[in-house]
Amino acid sequence: MRAAKGPYATGGHMNKQLIVLVTGTAVVPPEARNLITDRGFALREVTDDHVGAEDLHAALDGVSGYLIGGYEEPEPTHFERAVTLEAVAFVGTDFRSYVPGWHTAYDLGIAFANTPGENAASVAEFTVLLALALARPFTAAIVRTPHSPADPISTASPPEGRELGGRTLGVVGAGRIGARVATIAQGLGMSVLYTSPRRNQALEAATGIAYTDLDGLLSRSDVISLHRPGPTADEPPILGRRELAICKDGALLVNTGHHDLIDPVALAWAVEHRSLRAAVDGLGPGDAWAALTALGPERFLSVPQMGFLTRDAGLRAGLRAARAVCDVLSGTGSPDVTNPDFRERRAAVRHGGGE
Repeated sequence: MRAAKGPYATGGHMNKQLIVLVTGTAVVPPEARNLITDRGFALREVTDDHVGAEDLHAALDGVSGYLIGGYEEPEPTHFERAVTLEAVAFVGTDFRSYVPGWHTAYDLGIAFANTPGENAASVAEFTVLLALALARPFTAAIVRTPHSPADPISTASPPEGRELGGRTLGVVGAGRIGARVATIAQGLGMSVLYTSPRRNQALEAATGIAYTDLDGLLSRSDVISLHRPGPTADEPPILGRRELAICKDGALLVNTGHHDLIDPVALAWAVEHRSLRAAVDGLGPGDAWAALTALGPERFLSVPQMGFLTRDAGLRAGLRAARAVCDVLSGTGSPDVTNPDFRERRAAVRHGGGE
């Protein structure tokens, strides 16, 4: 962790130097970090993508702003103990699935911003990449450099693949990312179905994709792509044993949403008994996910969470997050704040009305 000295902030904090914490190594680009110091704030950096709980407590001590740019998952106690913290920005969209303490931040009157849509193109393109990797399973056929001249180079024939053109894609969740995936798939010659909590008739009119319920989508789709936020603590996965049993034999399943959208035990059953192949951007914890990984990448392909990780998306999202935090700390507010009543809530907490 290193701190960089900066000028003094203005706008409600005259003559008080305010610190903004930025975590992670890749998601928040230098341009966003420069914006923070150019706006008159000191920059504190934790160049660790997986900062631990206690180190995060230490890093948050005395800071006024916080950009969540690593893979840490701040708990309620992180916000409770960060008594000077006024503004947080999640460099992404689905903070409710990845920040367990978000509700506590709301309760304490901490402004909480996110950056919806900024990584949609990157995640959509990565989704199609994973679908193609399942349809054309080439990973085992990659020629690797031998450790020594005596090591043989595999000459095994690559497995047979399938074309995506002429097949049906089912999109679960037709928001910014799902809609982009649908249009890319149409460019490949696929028919597209979608299901969503709210029907998007404007999207249907613009693209010609068809709405159906979840069961209808699962039973008719050759490729299924998940684009829903992660379930809350009391919600079951979207896809369990019953839902996966509805899928076509040999269907391809891509999940670039949250890993908890799928029951891993049920997924292992579907891979074994329904010849389903799946790809996930990121991996859940525990033995069930480890067992899936052991099936091999041509049946279950998992990668470290990286769909959002492009230079383009990082620049858009990082600058937007940095701007939101700086705007709140400067007293002007930001349209990206998801709890616009944060000032009233903070005042109530400070006057003993937070219970």
